Amino acid sequence: MQQNNYCLLPTKNGDFRMYDTGNEMVRLICYGDILKQGNNPLLRIHSSCIASEVFGAKDCDCADQLNESMKMIATERSGFIIHLHQEGRGQGLSNKIIAISKMQVENIDTVESFEKLGLEHDNRSYHEAIKLLSSYGITKLRLISNNPRKRKALENAGIKVETVNTNPNIRPENKDYLYSKNLKLDHSLPLDTIMNETSAIHFYHSDQVWGELSNFSPHPIFLKNIIWQTVEHYYQAQKFRGSNLENKIHSADSPMQAKEIAHLNREKYNSEKWQEIKEGIMLEGLRAKFTQHPKLKKKLIDTNKRHISEHTNNDYYWGDGGDDSGQNRLGELIMLVREKL
Repeated sequence: MQQNNYCLLPTKNGDFRMYDTGNEMVRLICYGDILKQGNNPLLRIHSSCIASEVFGAKDCDCADQLNESMKMIATERSGFIIHLHQEGRGQGLSNKIIAISKMQVENIDTVESFEKLGLEHDNRSYHEAIKLLSSYGITKLRLISNNPRKRKALENAGIKVETVNTNPNIRPENKDYLYSKNLKLDHSLPLDTIMNETSAIHFYHSDQVWGELSNFSPHPIFLKNIIWQTVEHYYQAQKFRGSNLENKIHSADSPMQAKEIAHLNREKYNSEKWQEIKEGIMLEGLRAKFTQHPKLKKKLIDTNKRHISEHTNNDYYWGDGGDDSGQNRLGELIMLVREKL
């Protein structure tokens, strides 16, 4: 692979780079320079799914996992994704279509359908991905995956692996599919925790379960005689009140881009003063969101006294640190809003 042969890839999750691997079946994108990913980078090895990634099919979690991985990487500002052309768990698109059709007609899961057709449950190879990792001298990484087979393939190649689970967006169309992955393919999707209606509420990405609670959720708010696309747009813009940057952040295409603009201009506002007022600004935005959207207000009230946490190991101030060691200030502010509703 030629390390200088890349193009910029502007996305709703931030600006990535897409590199030419020299193999049309292997695609590589990363956040930042591929040679500067650190000694324990985030990695998603992702097999293609035309149905969900191109046409928006809702009966699997493939596109969801790809999008979540990009968000994780953009939040950390480093990491990469190796996208492999391996439809139908390596069986090819034709076999995948036959298997899904059989599954739908006979009301069986994908594992049973593959078995009836005499197909291996998972015929994917990670050889090309391992070759890429080897070419960069990567011997340790954090793998974004729930698949033990994928982890084992990397470990057998001498790579030290830590697993970072994805959190599925459970829908009526994919619920049975997700449970079959856990029960029959030994995946580790946190389904029972997500579906439990009495346990603590964990949220993070705005397009997943309880994502409506996130300051990134697509719920416009009206504050200071201006309509803001999200709470995050409002929050970041207040760092630059009265400047052109406030307008630029207001017009940002996504909350991730709003945050990125503020980050790139962090030397242009008084960070010491911001520390004193930032929680008040966030609280203003959250109050506006939950009072200006009646359905959202009802959903928050219906959580009763369940504990609410922004569940991420990327943030120990606004989030819970992933293990409750963080301050969870965002969750605390949301519960404060709930008390006043």
